[in-house]
Amino acid sequence: MAMILAAVMLCGISEAVIRDGAIRGKSGLSFGSVSYDFSSLTVTIRNSTKYNVNFGGAMVFLDRHYNVVARAELLTAKIKRHSSRKYKAFFSYGTGEEAKSARYLEWEF
Repeated sequence: MAMILAAVMLCGISEAVIRDGAIRGKSGLSFGSVSYDFSSLTVTIRNSTKYNVNFGGAMVFLDRHYNVVARAELLTAKIKRHSSRKYKAFFSYGTGEEAKSARYLEWEF
């Protein structure tokens, strides 16, 4: 029993927020697999349409009062039909820590 208790105490608790969803205003595009770093983030954009799409813009992270806490810029790149592309975005305002705490995510194009 003491060994189990010691193992549980050493493991610690980790927490992760996985954001996943459709991109409003861009039919057929969705995002997922968001991982945060201090000055950047990595996000995967999926294209489920039968057309090649140029995609780029900004991810705006908002708190519960709809105040901007962070903003990450994505450079424009082509996503082929029925595929996905991994983007590395850099924060122009705020940090990854602040973006993690955001409640809402909006896209600007």
